[in-house]
Amino acid sequence: MKIFTNAKIYTEDPKNPLAEAMAIEDNRILFVGSGETAAKYINSGDAEVMDLEGRVIIPGLIDGHTHPETVAGTFWHVTIPWTYDKDELIGHLKKVSKQYPKEKVPYLYVENYMTEVFGDAGPRKELLDKIVNDRPARIQDFSDHACWYNSIALDMLKDEDGEIRVMGPMGYCDFRKDETGEYTGHAIEAAPDCDEKIFEAVNWNPSSEFTEEMVAPFLDSLKARGIMCLMDGFTEGEEELRIFWEMDKAGRLGMFFEASVILEDTEDIDKVIATVHEWQRKYKTEHINCNVVKFFMDGVNDHGDCLSTEPFHNDPSGTNYGCANATEEELKKVLLKLNKEGIDIHIHSVCDGSIRMICNAVESAQHVLKSSGGYDNEDEWKIKVTMAHCELIHPDEIPRIRDLGIYIDSTPHWSGGYSDEGVQEYLGYERWCRMFDFSKAIAAGCRVGFSSDVFNYNEARRADPFLGMQIAMTRVDPDVPLDPDRYPGSVHPPYDGKLSAEQLLHGYTAVNAERMRLEDRMGSIEEGKLANFIIMEDDLFAYPAETMGNIKIKCIYFEGKESIINELR
Repeated sequence: MKIFTNAKIYTEDPKNPLAEAMAIEDNRILFVGSGETAAKYINSGDAEVMDLEGRVIIPGLIDGHTHPETVAGTFWHVTIPWTYDKDELIGHLKKVSKQYPKEKVPYLYVENYMTEVFGDAGPRKELLDKIVNDRPARIQDFSDHACWYNSIALDMLKDEDGEIRVMGPMGYCDFRKDETGEYTGHAIEAAPDCDEKIFEAVNWNPSSEFTEEMVAPFLDSLKARGIMCLMDGFTEGEEELRIFWEMDKAGRLGMFFEASVILEDTEDIDKVIATVHEWQRKYKTEHINCNVVKFFMDGVNDHGDCLSTEPFHNDPSGTNYGCANATEEELKKVLLKLNKEGIDIHIHSVCDGSIRMICNAVESAQHVLKSSGGYDNEDEWKIKVTMAHCELIHPDEIPRIRDLGIYIDSTPHWSGGYSDEGVQEYLGYERWCRMFDFSKAIAAGCRVGFSSDVFNYNEARRADPFLGMQIAMTRVDPDVPLDPDRYPGSVHPPYDGKLSAEQLLHGYTAVNAERMRLEDRMGSIEEGKLANFIIMEDDLFAYPAETMGNIKIKCIYFEGKESIINELR
């Protein structure tokens, strides 16, 4: 037995929110309470007592949505500095093209250019051809939802009839053409695995085989900052899931892992449900679960492939509201099938039109069950619906989200301007100013959890939950400062949208645990739950918000065992 005394324990248990002592035995919490109660345990027998000298203890953190396989598979990507200047961007590309010659890097994949450098028209292959003309090249944009190919790469992607037909997470990727029907080199929603033909043509793919060695540094970096559970934004395949399963079987995973199966088209729902059941049968363990379907309802605000409640700001006709990947009726049918199977759904939804459509579909599906005999037995509404990102929420939808029981998964490190100002081209300034504001939803009683959603090795360090807290508490991004002349103090509006440490801790712990059906094991420090907690070197609730990303952790306990893990540098 270990007993921790003289501590400030923020339990996330509403019945006992603050305690000063706790005891653990094996992998469970024996008690949480006062120093007087601790004395009884100390005097009752053999116990190791640790005086924490007033240090803070918080529950283990949960990352509600990130991409460990993708991060691991992008270690070979080349990174360039961020710039809004076109000439500087060209200079950076010329430099890395020479620094990484064809003999060393047969396919040049570069992270990243700022979307608004090229405006609505997007970049052109002819410019990139002048910079890289000896091999295929792809330059990824800042949002990770668009990219720029040179002509060699485009030719490798073409079918025999000269057309490019490659699939991404939202169906066929949008390779833009000019007025003559020629590919421009600008592509939307071209996921990295769309480049299979390019890898085959150059006979080189450094990330073709996903391994434990590739992913372990990223997982270790998460664990070093207190993450004890994550949901995979979409699990890239069975072989990838098998690696996590093998790690857990060998005792090397050291965290909870929720896999998810991507639904690319609503017509595929029966096939996807079958995959969920198969993965559950093969790979479910005490720490690994697979009970989530991932669906992209819309794209991103940066490129106008989202769904808006208002016409886009840059559309003079006033008729372009964007697009969605399903109708309300199609989504309703998916929800009813998932509900019958008890499988949860995680829906990518960035703009207010998409959010409204999801609310309508959930409401309609719940009405079907109510009208068929009420919420009992097979007719019970039993799935958890999560909307991921929710960058712009219409005020009318906030009470509906709460009343329908829909969860919001927010990415706090985006709330300081990480989603660039190119969004204003589509949504306008006033609506841009309301983005990433979750304070109103939390105040209204919505269940808002938090995640990192990092997608490449270049931004892996931004998965640090305390950096996410810093940016959400200040609405200032240390990596992408806004123009101080336009935004006083370089604060992303609205200025009253800053979140508190208490709200953020609640989302990273209790809300995420509930959403991932782990509330009986973690998410709070309570008697009987797993001994998953963090002992802070610095006080989370007294630490300056402006430097929260630098806060120090003394040690981490996962299932009662102290962990010492190196951070990713």
